[in-house]
Amino acid sequence: MLFAVRFVIVSKDATFCKVVKDGLAAFHNVEMIVNVTSQKEAENKIARKTSTILLLDLDTVTVDLFLSQRMVSRFNNILTVLTARRESSAKHLIQPGTRDFALKPIAYNSANINKYLKLILSRMGGVVSSYTTGIDYKNITRTVGINDKIVAIASSTGGVDALETILSKLSANVPPIVLVQHMPSGFTKFFAERLNGKYPLDIKEAQTGDYLLQGQMLIAPAGNHMHLVQRNGKLLVECYLGQKIHGVIPSADVLFESIANILKKNAVGVILTGMGSDGARGLMLMHNNGAKTIGQNKETCVVYGMPKVAKDLGAVDYELPIDQIADKIMTLV
Repeated sequence: MLFAVRFVIVSKDATFCKVVKDGLAAFHNVEMIVNVTSQKEAENKIARKTSTILLLDLDTVTVDLFLSQRMVSRFNNILTVLTARRESSAKHLIQPGTRDFALKPIAYNSANINKYLKLILSRMGGVVSSYTTGIDYKNITRTVGINDKIVAIASSTGGVDALETILSKLSANVPPIVLVQHMPSGFTKFFAERLNGKYPLDIKEAQTGDYLLQGQMLIAPAGNHMHLVQRNGKLLVECYLGQKIHGVIPSADVLFESIANILKKNAVGVILTGMGSDGARGLMLMHNNGAKTIGQNKETCVVYGMPKVAKDLGAVDYELPIDQIADKIMTLV
């Protein structure tokens, strides 16, 4: 389990606070980020049971070194990082209790902020030694949360061609798509790479910690289940080894059930051609929780198995030929 970290940003610069908060929120370990405008307020916000990073903006806040040291001695899990646009502003304060300094960017553009966030993370040392994942600042605006729309698709036999029919009709700004396509181990990576070079979406084999981004499709890796989780209101995937379900791994039921529990009506579920019943139960749960659901019709399926079971359960809102599904997705989202 990752070590939870709480950030307290002491600054009167609203723009600085926003870009730092938006950036740090993309990292798994960050449990909470609060910003205050004085050190006295900060003392009241410091967590006793989680590691706290105290980020002091010397450009906008007058620092009382004694107060800072008192906080550190009272809560020994604090790492205090001073920040300013000039290092000279902090030289007389860098001593026990205020252990480090990070130079603030002059301009708040993507490259500068991304560099600054990496600098902040590098200063954490042992306090957050498990800080290894996240996303570039330039992608932060593409991340989606529990109040945004996503699309989840399940497919098996005949699904490759069906998926390409759908992808050829989707725009690059479509909401995030998460996909389970039954394939032998090792094939999903090459499948993702081939699709990524052919269609306007960003398409990749999913890895644990991948955030859901607008205009992206994440494909569950063969041999691993994939489900959705939320961190700080943002959505990401976890991939893990497990037992086969309905004789397959990954299982669409695992993915769909996690989506139903988190997103409820803010999701569209799609079940395409395939043998067996994987995804039908999960699609039913999505349907019952308010999501809109689509099933591929018998006439255009290579194997009318998964969609038929879903339809028989009452899980399908719209049964459509494959060449109409993309348009219906775009209408629903």
